[in-house]
Amino acid sequence: MKPLFLILFAAFVFGLCFAVDKGSACLLRKAKNRQSVRLPLRYPLLSLLAFVCAVISGTHGIRSKSTLFLIAAVCFLGVGIYGFYAYHNMKITYDKESFFFQNGKFSRKFSFGDIAYQRVAITRRGCCLVLCTQEEEVVLYSSMQGFSPFLETAYLGYCRAKGLDPEAQSWHDPQAHRWFPDDIDAEK
Repeated sequence: MKPLFLILFAAFVFGLCFAVDKGSACLLRKAKNRQSVRLPLRYPLLSLLAFVCAVISGTHGIRSKSTLFLIAAVCFLGVGIYGFYAYHNMKITYDKESFFFQNGKFSRKFSFGDIAYQRVAITRRGCCLVLCTQEEEVVLYSSMQGFSPFLETAYLGYCRAKGLDPEAQSWHDPQAHRWFPDDIDAEK
């Protein structure tokens, strides 16, 4: 009987790994087909892992009547739900003239000409770029899917809207994370 359970457990683990692999490949294909900026793919993958941990700890907690495992299951479930919520409710979709920013219940359409300046914070793991308009700020992280293509499209749209030559701007240096004028350059 033990070898049968061992074989079933191994089949479950390999099946789960196969499903995660196929699901992540499908998500990557969908993300590459759209012109959008989304949170990193690790959000839904870690949420899926949290759901699996919730099921495992919940079944163990019910079977052994352990309150601690049931509390852990609820916590894992909460983390999984939050990860999926954050991934699906934060996105930027764009075309050549404008972009639509959605973060939870806040959603707004901006034209690339609305961008006044940028602020950048460089960290060990990447950079945080804040696009400042007259009314709002849009925060982007270099780990987001579609980060660089969006900023290149935004830069070309910004230059088109402001009547600038894209090749002649001294402040444009993508290697140094400068797509738009900095806060200091905008004040001059």
